[in-house]
Amino acid sequence: MSYTARVGLNHIDVVGPLLPVTGSFLLPFTAYFGLLSTRVVLQRLSSNCVLGTEVKGAEDPVQKKKQHELLVATRSQANFVEHVPLALLMAAIAELNGARKQILTLTLGGLLAARVIHVELGMRRPESTGAGRAVGYYGTLGAMGFLAGYAGFLVKDYWGF
Repeated sequence: MSYTARVGLNHIDVVGPLLPVTGSFLLPFTAYFGLLSTRVVLQRLSSNCVLGTEVKGAEDPVQKKKQHELLVATRSQANFVEHVPLALLMAAIAELNGARKQILTLTLGGLLAARVIHVELGMRRPESTGAGRAVGYYGTLGAMGFLAGYAGFLVKDYWGF
């Protein structure tokens, strides 16, 4: 299968997909986001709380547990949204500037693993104190920091370095 695209103001012909690595990771990231979103909806239905995280009757142990589960679900989803889009944008910028496919694949794979570990082995553990929170947090920041630095390195000549 061949691809041809016209890119930029000078209409440079490009053969091949423009973002094959970043594009390949859209499905797993979107699938996991779908799971996180579904959990929020299910917790909202279960706790009868359509907005926010305040569950009526939270003094009752059962309702208090539902409130905590709703908070975990909403924060897990929101935290994903706070980090992943920017990371994918950084990966796309790096890829468009000639990043090595193996490096991007490893970095985005690590980011996906970090996000899953953060939720599944951290947030969803009793009282949300699982070790996965720290692993996922630092893994995410590490991947994002690396992507930012790598993207900057790839365009260093533009700045005269």
